[in-house]
Amino acid sequence: MENTENLLKQILNSQNDIKQDINNMNQDITDIKQDINNIKQDVTDMKSKLNSVVDQTANLTEFKTHTNQSFSDIKDTLKFIIHKEVENEQEIFKLKQVNNKK
Repeated sequence: MENTENLLKQILNSQNDIKQDINNMNQDITDIKQDINNIKQDVTDMKSKLNSVVDQTANLTEFKTHTNQSFSDIKDTLKFIIHKEVENEQEIFKLKQVNNKK
């Protein structure tokens, strides 16, 4: 009889150990689920930030293109003004030459 009791106690202890292991595993699974939810939220946040960066990059690219075109227009205008100034200086020189000959 004592042998049977010992055997039953061992089985009961083993069952209790298994229950404790299952409870620990359930807690681990709960923790893992929470970690996964946190990771999903982090990924969502990063996607949102990445979209903002993409939008800002597009705006900066458009601004750069516009600025480059503006600089090109200014450069062309300056070339024209310098050209006209040289022409005017030449005309003034010619007029002074004619005036000095008189």
